[in-house]
Amino acid sequence: MFKYTKIKNLSIFYLLGIIILGFLLRVVFLGSIPNGFFPDEASNAYDAYSIINTLRDQYGEFLPAYFRSANDYREGLYIYLIIPFIKIFGLNIFGSRITSAVIGTLTVFVLYYLTKEIFSQRIALFSALFLAISPWHIQFSRITFRAILFPLLFCITLLIFLKSLKTPKLISVSGLLFAISIYTFYSARVFVPLFMIGSVIVYRQYFIKHTNQTILALILFAILFIPQFIYQLSPQGMARANEVGILNNIPQIVGQYFSYFSPNYLFFKGDTIPRHTINNMGELYLFEIVTLILGVVGLIRNQINYRPILILWLFLYPIPAALVSPYSAVRTCVGAPLFAIISGYGMVFLLDELNGTFKPILRWTSLLIIFANFTIFTKHYFVDYPKLKSDAWLPTFQEVISEADNSKTDCILISDNIESKYVYILIPFYTKMPAAEYQKLNIDVTADRLDMKRWKIIDFEPYNQGNLPKIKHNLNNNCLYLLHFYRDQNVLDKEGYHWQDIKTFKTINGEQYYRLVKLIKD
Repeated sequence: MFKYTKIKNLSIFYLLGIIILGFLLRVVFLGSIPNGFFPDEASNAYDAYSIINTLRDQYGEFLPAYFRSANDYREGLYIYLIIPFIKIFGLNIFGSRITSAVIGTLTVFVLYYLTKEIFSQRIALFSALFLAISPWHIQFSRITFRAILFPLLFCITLLIFLKSLKTPKLISVSGLLFAISIYTFYSARVFVPLFMIGSVIVYRQYFIKHTNQTILALILFAILFIPQFIYQLSPQGMARANEVGILNNIPQIVGQYFSYFSPNYLFFKGDTIPRHTINNMGELYLFEIVTLILGVVGLIRNQINYRPILILWLFLYPIPAALVSPYSAVRTCVGAPLFAIISGYGMVFLLDELNGTFKPILRWTSLLIIFANFTIFTKHYFVDYPKLKSDAWLPTFQEVISEADNSKTDCILISDNIESKYVYILIPFYTKMPAAEYQKLNIDVTADRLDMKRWKIIDFEPYNQGNLPKIKHNLNNNCLYLLHFYRDQNVLDKEGYHWQDIKTFKTINGEQYYRLVKLIKD
C-alpha cells in the first residue's frame, strides 16, 4: 500500500511538472513571439472586444453563433472563450493569445487522463510530455487561431466516450460533447461525424444493448448538429469552402491524404506556410521516427482494448485537410494529440524491451536524445523563428500604426499590398477603436468599404507587374501613406512627386517591410 501511494504521488509530481513546462512553453514571450500579429488573430480578438463592450460583433450582429470575418464565417465558441482574457489583459497581443496558451495547456492535462484510460499511467505521462513539448501543438497554442480548441474538445469528448463504454449513463453526455466539438473549427465538421460513424460501427453491439441511452445521445447530438448542418449548407456556411476550394478530383485527394503520413510533413519540413510551422522543421521531433514506429508495432502486436479507436483516429485525421490541400498543419491539428499518444506508447515499449547490461545506458541515451531534440526546437522557435526573413506575421506593423496614429495628419492611406485588404482589421485592433464607433463605419472588405475615419485601405495595382501601377485614388500631399517597402517601389516613382520617409521601422534582424511616408509635390 505504501509503495502504491508513493508511486501515485510521484506521478502527480511528474504530471504537475509536465503541465508547468507545457504552460511555460506556450506563454513565455507570448506578446512578441511570433513577432507580429496576423489579421485573422486581430479579427478574432476584436470580435471578442466588441462583444464585451456592445454585445455585438464587429459587424453589429447581436451575440452571433458564427462570426463574420471579411468574406467567411467562423465558429463562435473560441471567440467567446477569448472574452474573459481580453477583459482582464486588454485588447493587445498577449491578451489575445493567452486564450490559446491556456487551451493548449489544458489539452496536455486532458491527454494524460485520456491516455491513462487507454493504456497506463506511465504511458500517459510520456504522452502528456510529448504533447507538452510538441512543435506542432506549441505553434498553434501561441497564436489566436481557433483551430487549437478542436484537439482539446475532441480529447475531452473521446475520454467521456471511452468511459461511457463502461458506464452507459455517460453515452448521452458523449453524444452532446461530440456535437459541441463540431463548433470549434472547419475540420471538425468533417472529422467528428466520420469518427462517430466509425465508433458506432465498431461498438455497435454495445450501443444496441443500451438502446435507450444511445437514442438519447443521438437526440442530443441532433439538436446541436442539425442547425449547424443546415447552416453549413447555406451561402454563409459555404463561404469558406468556396474560398479554399473543396476538391472533387479523387486521385488528387488521395495523393494529398497520404502527404499527411509522409516523412517530409511529419519530421523534416512540415507545413509550407511560415505561420504554421518553423522553417525546415517537421511537425514532430526526429526522435519520434523511432517512437512512432515502435508505437505502431506495439499496437499491432499487443492486445489493446481501444486499439480500433486509435486506428480510426489515425485513419481519419488527414481527411478534412486532404479535401483542400496537402501539408496543412492547421487543418490536421487534431492529429497532434494522437501522435503524442502513439509516441508515448512507443517510448515505454522501447524502455521495457531493453534488456541486458546496457539497459541503463540505452535508457539514458534515449532520454538525452529527446532532450537534445527539445533543446534544438526551443532554440529554433525562441531565437531563430523571430528572425526569419519573412513578413508572415507583419513584424513592426504595430509600431508603424502607432506612429501614424500619433501624428496630426487628417488622413492615413494604407497600401493593400500589405497582406491585401485584410490588413484593415489591424487598424481598430491596434488603435483600440471603440467598438460602437467602429460598427457605425459599416466596414465591408467584400464591398471595398474600407474608410475608417482617418484610415483607409487603398488599391495600388498591380504591384508585381513591370509597368507603373494604375492608382485608383488621387494622390494627396496632406495624407500619410503606409506602403510596403518592396511591393510598392513603383508607386514611389510617380512623376511629379517625391516621397519623404517619416520614420524607419526595422525588424530585429534589420529588415524593413513597411514605410510611413509623406507625399511631396515637385
